[in-house]
Amino acid sequence: MFYRRIGKRIFDIILSLFAIIILSPVLLFTALLVRVKLGSPVLFRQKRPGYKGKIFGLYKFRSMTDGRDEKGELLPDEERLTSFGKWLRASSLDELPEFFNILKGDMSFVGPRPLLVQYLPLYNEEQSHRHDCLPGLTGLAQVNGRNAISWEEKFAYDVEYARSLSFMLDMKIIFQTFAKVIKRDGIHSENSATMEVFTGTKKECPILVLSAGRRVELIELFKAARDRLRIRGDIVAADASSLAPALYFADKKEIVPRISDNDAYIAAIIEICKKYAISLIVPTIDTELILLSERKEEIEGATGAKVLVSDSSVIHICRDKRNTQDFLEKNGFLAPRRFTEEELKDKAALPYPLFIKPIDGSSSIQAYKVNNAEELGSYLELVEKPMVQQCMEGTEFTVDAFLDFEGRLISLVPRRRIAVRSGEIAKGSIVKDREIMDDVTRLMQALKPIGQITVQCMKTERGIEYIEINPRFGGGAPMSIMAGADSCEYLYRLMQGEKLDYSEDYRDGLTFLRFDKSIALDQNMEILDPSATVQTDKK
Repeated sequence: MFYRRIGKRIFDIILSLFAIIILSPVLLFTALLVRVKLGSPVLFRQKRPGYKGKIFGLYKFRSMTDGRDEKGELLPDEERLTSFGKWLRASSLDELPEFFNILKGDMSFVGPRPLLVQYLPLYNEEQSHRHDCLPGLTGLAQVNGRNAISWEEKFAYDVEYARSLSFMLDMKIIFQTFAKVIKRDGIHSENSATMEVFTGTKKECPILVLSAGRRVELIELFKAARDRLRIRGDIVAADASSLAPALYFADKKEIVPRISDNDAYIAAIIEICKKYAISLIVPTIDTELILLSERKEEIEGATGAKVLVSDSSVIHICRDKRNTQDFLEKNGFLAPRRFTEEELKDKAALPYPLFIKPIDGSSSIQAYKVNNAEELGSYLELVEKPMVQQCMEGTEFTVDAFLDFEGRLISLVPRRRIAVRSGEIAKGSIVKDREIMDDVTRLMQALKPIGQITVQCMKTERGIEYIEINPRFGGGAPMSIMAGADSCEYLYRLMQGEKLDYSEDYRDGLTFLRFDKSIALDQNMEILDPSATVQTDKK
């Protein structure tokens, strides 16, 4: 306690005075070099938080130019950091003016490095304890990686030092610092010329993807976004079948009851969420949407996870094709003419070709083009709960829209459907069609969904006519994600508490060709290396 309260300050005064006197030739020579190489001012002064967050002015030798772009804004650090500036930092000579901060009592020789003032509100409760002691010229984090370790690791070292401060620890850190300076260890981070900006400690975000099926691309895109953002948390895939391919690309896999067994299915989801501390639940097929929307509050209350499903009123509009058409017509959107039961009685009088589909269908199952009265009679017997519409002629589009949890539109990507297989797009092109984008934007404002939405429409002679609205990730959503409208990243960022703005910053004109790929499983249902599936008998 004596050292923490009195001894450390006495030690700082004596050592800083000694250092200033002994190193004065080095200070003067370095100042001259900075003046010649980088110009004036020689010293860089910046406000930094000290003990208990009190602001002081930190002194360092300048190591970057004042280079600016055509708008007058400073260039990125890596463009302003010259070879001389890099040498200055690598040798730690830029830190020498901080001896005067130590002499004044703003800093100590050893302690957590004083960071930027704007970081203060970003610290969590644990990290804020780094200000329970004076900031230092060097510290426990500096001798354990400096700029080469993550912010979270750095703060853990800072808090550890603040709690275990002692004379022996300070001596150990000072001697280790000399070794680090000589070796020039940990001067730079892996991804930038200077330490990356601290944006707050990211919360873990394990994600549960339901009815994973063949959604391998989606699983991999979630994993890529997670790793790119450096967010921890497994991608857990669930399906009723152990032979669903996407299960074997997730970090964890779970087998669940069929959706038709409502209570068991919901109970399984809740159990999985608790097991993996799931933060976000992502449905992927139509048949689970009504159940999830109606029991969303129950799931979220039991698990703390957020269910990425729109309000049940929205789901009921989208899941029943009759409700969809009624909604579209009521709100001034075009849709193909729907024929009533009375009109269908006189089959010969109908304007063929027609189109028949189930009112709650999915993946183009039992969806057929009808060319004449005889075909209509057959299909009416075949299709369960049929709806008959005028068959449209034109260019078909799928539009991927993404909205935040408050229903604000974040991205909107039209894709021209070139080829379809089993109701899912097999080939498609990104087309920034302004007419479609404006009309679908108006549709989203009227419907008020959340999350990923897939809208199917067609440009006909009448204008933009809507086929259906699927309030979930469509099978072709990876095309829009890979084009730059990365809804996987958007979800991670929203779960971190970020507010996103609408953006059309994705690549136009890209054409995507989708194909199948096989995987082999051994008797333990583990993926085999492709080379291990081919055996050559040389006997």
